[in-house]
Amino acid sequence: MARKAGSRRGPDTEEAVEVREIEVAPPEPVAEASPWPAWARRLATVVLAVHIAAVAGGALGVPPSSVLQRWFADLFTWHHGLFDQGYAYRYYAEPPPTPVVVATLRRADGSDETIRIPERYVSGPPMRRQRQLALANALFAGSRAAMHEEGADAHEHDLWLARSYARRLCLTHPGTSSVTLRIQQHLIPDPGRVLEFLEETGGRERFDLFAESMFTSPRWIGDFPCDGF
Repeated sequence: MARKAGSRRGPDTEEAVEVREIEVAPPEPVAEASPWPAWARRLATVVLAVHIAAVAGGALGVPPSSVLQRWFADLFTWHHGLFDQGYAYRYYAEPPPTPVVVATLRRADGSDETIRIPERYVSGPPMRRQRQLALANALFAGSRAAMHEEGADAHEHDLWLARSYARRLCLTHPGTSSVTLRIQQHLIPDPGRVLEFLEETGGRERFDLFAESMFTSPRWIGDFPCDGF
């Protein structure tokens, strides 16, 4: 690109001012910014497309939904199971009760400590709570499946997932001599009961979602000594 030479008048003078032609070089091509090779970029695009489709399909499959929507959601069942996205993406219009792991840590001096998973208040990013929900749900499902298959009480089984829980708690809480694991469910309040409570109190009190009546009786999973860990 170039500007033609010519002349013009200066602002405060009658003399002609020469305008010289200036050659402007074309812009150099911008180097490719991504260090990834082409095949890696294509693979990442496919992975992201599948993930987005799985998230959209899971949301569309929530009742009330059509046969087509449920069929599309079923295509990504493997994806939801692999990443355990049920809680994070709230696929359930009517979610089931929330499993809660109650761990009692007994120390050598005779004292004990109770830990709940998930905790009532979880600090940090929301994914930390999602992780605790997934851990509690896995132990609840695993212990229930073991009891159903064997047709006996949970204490007659060496549950590998429960042992893994106990091992981790023993390692992260020095001085613990044994860990007792129990599982219970945090129930969902009936909307009619909540409305009745608000009418009785005139709206001056909030319904206690963490009252004892909102939890089932803890079911014993097993006792695990820390000596073996």
